[in-house]
Amino acid sequence: MLYQPIKLAVILAGVLGTAAPQLAWSAEAADCGENQKCKDYLLVTADVMRQPVHLVSDPKQNRLPLPAYDGSGFLRSIPGFNITRKGGSGGDPMFRGLGGSRLNIVDDGQHVYGACGGRMDPPTNYIYPETYDQITVIKGPQTVKYGPVGTAGTILFEKNRHRFNQADLEGRASATAGSFDRRDAMVELNAGDKNYYLDFDINQSSSDHYQDGNGNKVQSSYDRQNANLALGWTPTERTVVELTYGESSGEAEYADRLNKARQIDNRDAALLIQHEFESSWLTAVELQAFSNKNDHIMDRFDEGVNSGSNVRRMTDGGHLWFDLTPLDALELTLGLDYMSSAHDGRSMAPGDVGLDDLLNKPFKEDMRYKNYALFAESRYGFDNQGLGNSSLHAGLRVDRWDGELLIAQQGEREDTLYSGYVRYEYQLDAHQYYAGFGSAQRMPDYWEIMKASADNPAQKAFDLKAETTNQFDIGWIYQGPVEASVSLFYGEINDYILIDSTSNTTVARNIDASLFGGEASLDYALNEQWSSQLTVSYTHGENDTDKVALGQISPLEARLTVNYQWQAWTMAAQWRVVAAQDRYTLGHGNIVGQDLGPSSGFGTLALNASWSYSKDLSFIFGVENLFDATYAEHVSKAGTGNDLPGSETMFRVNEPGRNLWAKLTYQF
Repeated sequence: MLYQPIKLAVILAGVLGTAAPQLAWSAEAADCGENQKCKDYLLVTADVMRQPVHLVSDPKQNRLPLPAYDGSGFLRSIPGFNITRKGGSGGDPMFRGLGGSRLNIVDDGQHVYGACGGRMDPPTNYIYPETYDQITVIKGPQTVKYGPVGTAGTILFEKNRHRFNQADLEGRASATAGSFDRRDAMVELNAGDKNYYLDFDINQSSSDHYQDGNGNKVQSSYDRQNANLALGWTPTERTVVELTYGESSGEAEYADRLNKARQIDNRDAALLIQHEFESSWLTAVELQAFSNKNDHIMDRFDEGVNSGSNVRRMTDGGHLWFDLTPLDALELTLGLDYMSSAHDGRSMAPGDVGLDDLLNKPFKEDMRYKNYALFAESRYGFDNQGLGNSSLHAGLRVDRWDGELLIAQQGEREDTLYSGYVRYEYQLDAHQYYAGFGSAQRMPDYWEIMKASADNPAQKAFDLKAETTNQFDIGWIYQGPVEASVSLFYGEINDYILIDSTSNTTVARNIDASLFGGEASLDYALNEQWSSQLTVSYTHGENDTDKVALGQISPLEARLTVNYQWQAWTMAAQWRVVAAQDRYTLGHGNIVGQDLGPSSGFGTLALNASWSYSKDLSFIFGVENLFDATYAEHVSKAGTGNDLPGSETMFRVNEPGRNLWAKLTYQF
């Protein structure tokens, strides 16, 4: 296995001087030195949206809260996102009250879905954000390009293809330490010449059980390792051929369940070919093929209980994209993509004892599906047609799904789904305005189908209808002395798939639902030393069929950050305030969790400071939840599995109490 040698390398890198990406103020820190101040502020809180429905973030910059070890931890710093707390790992991201497969999460071109029926390993669990070059959030159904449409949004975790004009080596390393025995270490290396390149990254992250504000220990330990290798060939300045391989392995404990994750593994491989043409109409082509496999073991063997299961998910797919400019003002992408996924598992039989008996059982496949799709996405500019600096964006996609259920009632289904959007953008001086409409259809996912049918609880919910989301998005962006943005939406979801646990059996059923809300941000530099940022997000959801509140909708939230810079030093304070949520429906929700009742409001304060020795070496330290408040997110799971000696069962899984941390980063 690859992890034992790389684990030692990561730890050594941390000990020998890994240093933390600047929570200094400059994205490149080019002007940060011992006797110089940085000219540009470095991000210390949520990003400001600078283009319609798109929010682009650099994960190598630091931000509040403390450095994230997985994708969901990173997303929680972006307005509109909330994370379902289960323990220290495995948090499920939700955007505008929607999560699961309503969020399309793309891991550098791959779709990795996870295997656990209880969502111990959501897709973001396998992502270490700092090793990526860019993270893009596309709000709402406003793209059809990246595989099955995310009706809530699309999140792209992207890595660059590195080109070198001459033989060179560059890299970065970081180490993080914090309360509750938090330990992270990461090393990235990029090397090559004008014909070839090699990108390699390894990282490890671990933590013991944390304590909440009352000092109650929360079952939440984890230990995770990742390694990725990319080999590239650049025969011309316009061509890239890249072969990648990655491994991810880990284990974790959770406060919402008795089962522990003994193994959360992933293996993936991909081939990418990109070529740019000098043609005036066909500008580029991209081909990618990928394959990944999740392998997960959950059990209670350590407690002396003979209960365990081993599940796997195998996903293969790829895409072919053509970028064209048939007219001077028209940019067009035509593409097709394919995906095949199969899920299987094995479990204990009467008389079995321990892990060895589990691993000797044969796997049994329970579900498989294939997806074929065609799409077109375009941008038409009106710059030279008397309509000012404006553009029209549109896309259309058709998906063919072939699914097969191999357990319970068994059966096959075929679905043809349609998605599309149109958006108008207009820019006037420092102001941008946009308005868009998107309609997207979503197939029931594995976790929804594996719930009981509302019509016959003895069967699986294989007959669920596909969801149809119709959503309007409007917004305004201003980039002047003050940077500001407002993003508003209204959506109606026909045949929304509701997970209902109000009876003895948890069922999945279709309802009609509606949501509205949005996000707003304000970024203001008072002078060369002081700046402030304010973000606000809110979502209101209705179950229109049952005439009740839609389950699992987080309340109003605001974050205020104040930043100070002096020479090579920076300091920041962030106050996060969340309102109480009294709009809930007991037992209603999604594949991640269901409403437990009302939740109380709370406020937390985080502080940090950083020092940049040079543009390549920096140190940052901070404290989260300074006043050691005891609180839980509205969408967090019930703490019924928190069975550590001396700990208490919690109504919801509480967030960590006061948390001190420090990070060192070195770039070379």
